[in-house]
Amino acid sequence: MDGRKYGRCSRRPGFLLVEALVILLLVSLAGAITFPAIRSWQEEKELDMAAETLAAAIRQVQVLSKNDTGRYGNTSNTYHFYCLPDTGGGATYYTRRGVNRMEPEGKLPASVRLSGKLELSFRKDFAGDGKTYAAVLTTKDGKHKKEITVAMYTGRVRVN
Repeated sequence: MDGRKYGRCSRRPGFLLVEALVILLLVSLAGAITFPAIRSWQEEKELDMAAETLAAAIRQVQVLSKNDTGRYGNTSNTYHFYCLPDTGGGATYYTRRGVNRMEPEGKLPASVRLSGKLELSFRKDFAGDGKTYAAVLTTKDGKHKKEITVAMYTGRVRVN
């Protein structure tokens, strides 16, 4: 015997199937552990964006009402802001002046739930009036929530 068969370590190219399966198992476990955390973070950021969008729309209606000169000089028009929950999830918000529907209006994502409804009225000479002064937005699973509060005498809109 010439010693070639038993004396040296044989070098093999590539990975064994078992090694590749172990690496695949480790990567999939890491993904399974991090996916729920990433999804929860994404839902929370979507809720934050929806709350800020709704607060910005309310502020825009306040500015519109304060800048309105009225059609006949000293009279003021009333701007009504509504935010209502949709049946399939999400919420719709819109503004009315008289019988006309106007901007700002839009929809919140379907992954965001609105508890109750928000109805506000704004005039130039008065910060506002409404049946409700706060709205609570939550994620589908109810894990995260944001409250939008409108202080009608000061006109301040706060997202908590």
